[in-house]
Amino acid sequence: MKKAMSNVDVAAIAAELQSRIVGGFFGKAYQSSGDAIWLTVQAREGRLDIILEAGRRAHVTRKERLVGRTPPQFPAMLRARLSGGRIVSVEQHDFDRVLEICVERSDGRYRLVVELFPKGNVLLLDEDMRIILPLRPMSFRDRKLIAGEQYTYHAGADDPRSVSIERLGEILRSSDTDLVRALVRNLNMGGTYGEEVCLRAGVGKNTPAVSLSEEEIERVHSALRDVFDLREIRPQIVYRDGEPFDVIPFPLEVYRGLEVRSFKMFSEALDEFFVSAEPEMPKPSALERRLELQRAAVDELRARERQMASMGDFIYQRYSEIDSILKAIAGAREKGLSYTDIWERMQSSGKSAIKSLDYSGEMVVELDGVALELNAGLTVPQNAGRYYERAKELAKKAAGAEEALRKTEELLQRGEERRKSPVLKRRQKPRWFERFRWFISSDGFLVIGGRDADGNEEIYLKYLEKRDLALHTDYPGAPLTVIKTGGQEVPESTVKEAAQFAVSYSNLWREGVASGDCYLVKGDQVTKTPEHGEFLRKGAFVIRGERRYLRDVPLGVALAIADGSLIGGPVSAVRSRSSGAIELEPGEYMPDDLAKIIYRQLLEICEDRRYLKAIASPDKIVAFLPPGGSRIRQFDVKELGV
Repeated sequence: MKKAMSNVDVAAIAAELQSRIVGGFFGKAYQSSGDAIWLTVQAREGRLDIILEAGRRAHVTRKERLVGRTPPQFPAMLRARLSGGRIVSVEQHDFDRVLEICVERSDGRYRLVVELFPKGNVLLLDEDMRIILPLRPMSFRDRKLIAGEQYTYHAGADDPRSVSIERLGEILRSSDTDLVRALVRNLNMGGTYGEEVCLRAGVGKNTPAVSLSEEEIERVHSALRDVFDLREIRPQIVYRDGEPFDVIPFPLEVYRGLEVRSFKMFSEALDEFFVSAEPEMPKPSALERRLELQRAAVDELRARERQMASMGDFIYQRYSEIDSILKAIAGAREKGLSYTDIWERMQSSGKSAIKSLDYSGEMVVELDGVALELNAGLTVPQNAGRYYERAKELAKKAAGAEEALRKTEELLQRGEERRKSPVLKRRQKPRWFERFRWFISSDGFLVIGGRDADGNEEIYLKYLEKRDLALHTDYPGAPLTVIKTGGQEVPESTVKEAAQFAVSYSNLWREGVASGDCYLVKGDQVTKTPEHGEFLRKGAFVIRGERRYLRDVPLGVALAIADGSLIGGPVSAVRSRSSGAIELEPGEYMPDDLAKIIYRQLLEICEDRRYLKAIASPDKIVAFLPPGGSRIRQFDVKELGV
């Protein structure tokens, strides 16, 4: 079933809105939930409501608008900049899934851009195409959708409406695939319209593109103009087996014989389709949801167990090759070279099976497309043994998860599910680490981080031991993150979670980026002794020796209630201790506002306000939120952990 509007749909709705709302006046803006923005427009035919949903749809709607009293930051900005302004144009950019609404006021001209492709956004731009505010701050390799940045369109394909026959011939003659794929990949159209072009041209869609004759190319070119001629709009919803399957602005030959329902306006068809085509599924009970999560956890643990065991077997299968690599590195070490020196020489020498090598000898070796995590200081059997040990640990976890699953199945079979009011436990004395940022990793290690410069100083002076591991970012405003090892070896999973913790609670979150870098050092590498003649400010440190950098660590924070208390931190760590979680991402709500939103949503699950306030009041929730703006990415909490 169709999930979002196509570029043909965007062209049709742009033409409709151009005739209906241009010349009208912008009213107010609202945000219902997620990425849906509602606009009110005073047009010639009266007041119209327009819904703009990033990555999905944009059209006039007659559905009920459910919004809060106080608008979030983005609709509030739209009201401040656009209310009372005159709508001067509605256009589609380059036959792409991008809709632009231009509004003119006495203080200038503004452009509201709605991106309807996957991971799209809604942005307010000034007349110089500079971003005033995005609905969701996002950062990609080649585009930054952040306030103050210049807006750039993402790269598109050739327009099928205006492509010349010479250009079409070049595309088809240089293609190594069939006709329909060649059209979809090189011209801006989806698979349905690619098949429609082939059908109207009378050329088989599976015909190799390179084999088409000049006469067939001419027929394809003519069919392109015929299919994408949008002068006559006759909207339809297409049904399969009685269920809505597609919504189209005009009839298509590929759907001939299927049940259809016609509409006068394309907005009416879109409005009906995107609501009616989503059947309401019965909500699972708390026990059913728990059962689903437990089954998924068991399947994942067993799959990882098999994977770790097979990796150990693979090491023995490639014994001689791996042994040669280890001996070569050992020989270089005997000559006095450090692992860093060895890695630098490998990079300069060209192609190698070794894809990475850090200062401690941990490396990734790729053989026949299989990436192996090895240690250069261990033998082949010892490296295989590491994978077998991981498989044993996963087997133990899976056995525990299966036992929990069995108990849940018994409860469900006996029909003993009851809504129990949580028993309010006596509040224990706060633990020493709770005045810092903290979490327990999925492997059971305590990780702490400073909330500010004073907190960083206290962690360094009182709690950082030589045997601990420390993480930090080169970006300013980050916590000194410490993994309390207790003298035990720290698994890579805990290191990754601590890295996510370090970048997420830094100012990188405030910038709205998707990922960041940090580095890992041993506890005894962190010092407050500066070089001669230098001065260290409060909360700053000096790192001696080599650093292990962790690149492109994704930002992510989650909250949950487990064992009758609020917990927070990296997503995987939180989910390992709770059956559900509230996942966050950079967004528009300041910590105090978001804490109240989360608290209100938790109240819908737990009617005992006294209990909830004791364990997860807004003040307690704020303590786990990152700096700057955030928003709820996923609210996956069906019951409170007690």
